[in-house]
Amino acid sequence: MGSEQLLKLLEQVEWISIIQKIIVALFILFISYILMRLRIKVIDRIFEVTKMDHNKERSMASMLMSLTRYIIYIIAVLLMLRQFDVDITPIIAGAGVLGLAIGFGAQSLVKDVITGFFIMFEDQFHVGDFVQINGEVTGTIEEIGLRMTTIREWSGKKFYIPNSEIRTVRNYNREELRAIVTVTFPYDEDPVKIRELLEDVCHQIEHDFRDQFLQDRQGNLIEPPQVYGVSDIDQNEKGGQFTIIAKTKPEALWTVEKMLKEYIWRNSYEKGIKIAYPRRIFQQVEDKAMQPDVN
Repeated sequence: MGSEQLLKLLEQVEWISIIQKIIVALFILFISYILMRLRIKVIDRIFEVTKMDHNKERSMASMLMSLTRYIIYIIAVLLMLRQFDVDITPIIAGAGVLGLAIGFGAQSLVKDVITGFFIMFEDQFHVGDFVQINGEVTGTIEEIGLRMTTIREWSGKKFYIPNSEIRTVRNYNREELRAIVTVTFPYDEDPVKIRELLEDVCHQIEHDFRDQFLQDRQGNLIEPPQVYGVSDIDQNEKGGQFTIIAKTKPEALWTVEKMLKEYIWRNSYEKGIKIAYPRRIFQQVEDKAMQPDVN
């Protein structure tokens, strides 16, 4: 190729048009960035004037954040494609893209989005709730998105669970919870003394942690700590099992159960009442047939 032909080829390239398209594309990216930041303030301002439950507000805000993020991304991509002379009409119509997406296995993505909306509108859980998902992951909900839900365990580990994979939810933040603590005492301990011990524990816990229990409008405890009674007498042949119950505030369940166990241990130690533990009793039996005849 000669130098004259090369010059003609360079002249045919619309450099100015290409530069303009690049500048417009960069401007679209800049506007998208501004909108991403602005949407946070707008959504926060919207929920400042609502009278929803705080956790529900956070959940709705999380979902709106996720939804608006995808909308801004999609619009920005479409506008940039249009700048580079890509026909976006079929894309907007959606027929071609939808068929292509389903063909590549995007059914799971559709399921994630649909399930995300059901989770939100069925009020299964909110941001800030302490939950157990599928009996496997237990932690605090940090974000509810269109595609996935984010949970942080007590250890700090973070889990990203696709919404369509959420099958069972155990929510520990639903109005009222019942603390249930069981303890087993050996058979040779006096059941009367054990009940007296546990009743003392209930009175101490009620006095020291009264604000952790559910109360009515008059300030009375709805279900104060109490000895439910003997719930099992064949607990792995270790002894009799006693149970203590009490209705607590959702956020206080773990504290109440933990302190009940500590108070039981402390009081039983002070009063000399043993808590059951695995043990074996060997009894030696003499065989008379093996004894010598002294007559």
